[in-house]
Amino acid sequence: MTKKQAINIITKCAKQYHQRLEGRQVAFVYRDANNHSDYTSVRFQSHNFLHFTGVSLSTGINANNFYRAALNNRLSENDFSFKNNHTTELKLKVLDVIMNIDVKARMIGNYIGPHLELYTEKVTGTTTACLGLIQNNDYYIPNSVLSEYIRSIVPSLPVKYMQSSKSPLIHISIQSSHTNRQQ
Repeated sequence: MTKKQAINIITKCAKQYHQRLEGRQVAFVYRDANNHSDYTSVRFQSHNFLHFTGVSLSTGINANNFYRAALNNRLSENDFSFKNNHTTELKLKVLDVIMNIDVKARMIGNYIGPHLELYTEKVTGTTTACLGLIQNNDYYIPNSVLSEYIRSIVPSLPVKYMQSSKSPLIHISIQSSHTNRQQ
């Protein structure tokens, strides 16, 4: 993947993120192993977008500046670099799926994946892409994107999708065989 291709993906996805997720809270609603309803609430802010891309920023630019540059079609090849571990390319290939996580997510669970260098607590996602989440008080914040089949990194996942509705507080219903939501 070239930097020009990366800029095209990042710019397109930044605009989708702005329209669909930025400044919103998504509640992923599901049934646990005991058939009780539960939820995981996720807040999306502008500075979270950088984590989704997997790029390293150049000196003098921060997460919000990077996001604004992408939104305004002013992101340049000098603003970032690809990480040496090839995660940038993997994340960018599934970034469009993540921009629609509020309607695409089918599963959620606690992360037990094999990536020792990754710290994330929960993941939600699909058969091709997952969004990593870490807890912050009574809600979660997104901290990573994984190009993974969610069943390979979360044990005992559900398969039945219940419903989806969108409002200022976006609700997603998925079924989970386990939860560890802390309050």
